[in-house]
Amino acid sequence: MDYQELAHVDFLPELERLDLDEKAEVIQALLERNFFHPSGLFYSILLITGPHALRPMTAADMEGTSDLDNIWVDADGHGIDGTETIEAAKNEGPTFENSITSAGLYLQAQAARYAVSRDPLAYKQAQAALNSLKLIYDYSKERGRAGWLGKPYGRVPKDHSAPDQYLDALLGLYRFHEVADAPERATIAGMVSDIAEFMSGRDYQIWNLREPVDAFPWNLREPYCNATYVLAQALAFRLTGEDRLRAEALRLAGLSFWRQKSQLEDWAEHNRLWVLEFERVCMGAFVLRAAGALYELLPELFGDTPEKARATLERMLAQWWIFARLGIDDDFYMHYWIDINTQRRTWQSTGIRPVEHPPFAALFFSYYSDVRMSDSLYRAVHGALTVIAHLPEQREAALAWVREAMRRTSGRRLRSFIDLDGRQLKPELRWMECYLSSESPFHYLTVYWRGRQRGYW
Repeated sequence: MDYQELAHVDFLPELERLDLDEKAEVIQALLERNFFHPSGLFYSILLITGPHALRPMTAADMEGTSDLDNIWVDADGHGIDGTETIEAAKNEGPTFENSITSAGLYLQAQAARYAVSRDPLAYKQAQAALNSLKLIYDYSKERGRAGWLGKPYGRVPKDHSAPDQYLDALLGLYRFHEVADAPERATIAGMVSDIAEFMSGRDYQIWNLREPVDAFPWNLREPYCNATYVLAQALAFRLTGEDRLRAEALRLAGLSFWRQKSQLEDWAEHNRLWVLEFERVCMGAFVLRAAGALYELLPELFGDTPEKARATLERMLAQWWIFARLGIDDDFYMHYWIDINTQRRTWQSTGIRPVEHPPFAALFFSYYSDVRMSDSLYRAVHGALTVIAHLPEQREAALAWVREAMRRTSGRRLRSFIDLDGRQLKPELRWMECYLSSESPFHYLTVYWRGRQRGYW
């Protein structure tokens, strides 16, 4: 596979000249046409092979690439969930890696589209996205793991997942439940209830099911992880009315600091002047999105009176909105690696240099670079909806920022990784800018239709 050539394919060239409505139509048609496997499972990452052509990756596409064998191997050489994920990735690359996230986002987009248009085609697409999530849910339930949503490499849920996969699945289920008919609402209620039970039964240790349950998992305090776990319990409470789920949501929230401060303030309090971060800065956008839903589901989480809840929400949104935009430059590109000054609340690019202690064994994590990642930008665009809705002093500026990001949306900007000067990705990694992002087009659609719901455009 000549990835050097594929990287220069002018993908969806018409997007450059279209308005927001027309962009949404093109992206909708592209996703409908390409993103459902014959089994009903939603694809995650598809290779861009022409101006309007996408396809799944194959084992043959792996030749001459790097990192796919090591994509889930830590710096000590230990594979996530044994070697099953690694073996499946060798045959299909990341084709289904983020299927849960992609389907969850698509479900959010179609739910909003249906709410605005009452178009039966939107409802059918929402049903198809729900079915994709249910395929993963059902497979696990049949094996005694009801509520487990594992990354479906090889079209089978593996023993590895991540909170961000659950976040978009939960938000998709929530938003479709708001507009769905009784059969779909019943399906969603059962899925959400089981997800909440599975998480609490594992003490929220969902990264790797091969690992034993510890007394206090490593990421239970992590803001975006905690907010996701709280969301699972709060949504289950809303759909079932069981008070123990409400109590669990409140207990969990007390284990983390995301309602009081962002990671910027936390780092500064621990005297960390400079922090070198990578993609995880986008987790601020996840906190924003979870907080918006939680304010609807369980407002007492933010204060025991409406006034206190509103004040807490506004303060935390202001802090996390700053954090979520770290790494986004004036041209609306999100840098993957950045150096953050916690006192000034500013960032700078890293340039190309070796990583002294790589977090993973993959070549991509062996050096810093100025490669851009579109997923993270559009996560922030999506997170901005909460800011626009609930932070009055930032409303107009945030809305203008979102409109500009959407106006600039193009085929190139929908690729997952973007190497602007051709020097940031090593030759073995060139394939990483040859596939469509598993999130960006879905975030665009969701933001577009939720914006239509609220009269933003």
